[in-house]
Amino acid sequence: MFTTTLANRAAELLSRRHSRRSFLQRVAVVGSAMSVGGLHYVLRPGTAYASVCGSGASCASGWTALCCTINNGVNQCPPGSFAGGWWKADGARLCGGKARYYIDCQARCTKCHCRGSHFCGRECWNCKPHCAHGGGCDERHVCRNVFRYGQCHQEIGCSGPVLCRAISCTPPWQWESCTKASATDDFTRTHSAPCMPQHWTPIQRRYRDLRSEASPLGASIGHERYGSHGTLQHFEHGRMYHSDNVGTHFVLGVLAHKYVHLGESGSPLGLPTSDTRDTLSSGGRHNLFQHGSIYTSHHTDTHAVWGPVFTYWQSASSAGSPLGLPITDTRSNSDGAGQHNDFEGGAVYFAPVPGAHAVLQPALVVWDAHQRETGPLGYPTDELTDLPSGLGQTQSFANGAIDLMPDLGAHAVWGPIFQAWVTQYGRETGTLGRPVTDVYAVDLTHDRCDFERGSLVLDKTTGTVSQS
Repeated sequence: MFTTTLANRAAELLSRRHSRRSFLQRVAVVGSAMSVGGLHYVLRPGTAYASVCGSGASCASGWTALCCTINNGVNQCPPGSFAGGWWKADGARLCGGKARYYIDCQARCTKCHCRGSHFCGRECWNCKPHCAHGGGCDERHVCRNVFRYGQCHQEIGCSGPVLCRAISCTPPWQWESCTKASATDDFTRTHSAPCMPQHWTPIQRRYRDLRSEASPLGASIGHERYGSHGTLQHFEHGRMYHSDNVGTHFVLGVLAHKYVHLGESGSPLGLPTSDTRDTLSSGGRHNLFQHGSIYTSHHTDTHAVWGPVFTYWQSASSAGSPLGLPITDTRSNSDGAGQHNDFEGGAVYFAPVPGAHAVLQPALVVWDAHQRETGPLGYPTDELTDLPSGLGQTQSFANGAIDLMPDLGAHAVWGPIFQAWVTQYGRETGTLGRPVTDVYAVDLTHDRCDFERGSLVLDKTTGTVSQS
């Protein structure tokens, strides 16, 4: 591994050869060159600019700068310009040995029109000629070369100079309004910039297979970098991630925003294990990850589910289950002992004991009214089950139960009253029958629950339960 001292020493050597560039710019270029050129650059430091930016990187070279250098890292034509033509360089290392395509982004004419020429005069350009100075080694021309190949946007007959150049490993006629009429200049195959990918990697290969700028990802932004786990590349409409363990997958739009907000591969989700997919049951989209998922739809917004809650939800058929889509991210339980998510049709709660269980609507409405896991019922200990003889359904909790009855509604019974109802009165099929109220306070010392054929009263001073 190269040390900071070595980088600084290399920068000093370089500064003696190129005094016009600032020290900080030299260090940045040297660092990039070490990353790209490795030991070859250390032994031959004069090749730093060629290692990162390729040949003809100075303003004196006559070439036009790459668009990402002047467009905030975005590898596409900036506002105020359009694709005016293209050429290719065959056998490009940065495109896996295949052709690399260079798209000239022409400045638009303003205020006046072309007369007798395809180019407007300088007084009509929407840009000023200068040399690119982005703190890196791409110092080529901007808005200076009055030239146009002309295979793209032929409906635009009048243009200014070449503002900058976008680069792609996919033929431009697949993602721009261009013809297939070809021009070749292999001398440009090394042209690059610090804001462009510097290696042919699994991410760059997958991007090309998706047709680069024609893919849902759009244009690349900046160079590939390391994340908490694996590598990642930022794009106009999302991000792509790679590791040897899970492969190469992309995350788009609001799903990518949520993933970044949570910490990307350093989050509880881990790395993506799928590309962004359509969620057929909701019309939304989702991504799967090593330890969870992110789902989005117009009516639920964008939320992440992970850990044991995700495992349970996935086993229940995820968005296709009665739970539906998540309406919250995974959150810690109030006692810190587990996690939960709310969904369209209920909630899933996990604690080491009793594990993960779902509370579906309308049982969730009742449980929520009694403070969920912090209330008298405690955590759910089982799923919703049918009562005998078509009397309804019931769900067990640590300290009681909620009965769902088509004719009597949903009611909760807990504590000593629940224990007496179960052990002494035969529960729903016993002498008292089903509950018609929740447990409620009569006064400071007594609680009560009413049933179909009687009531049970708790004397909180003695802990005894009696029938009334």
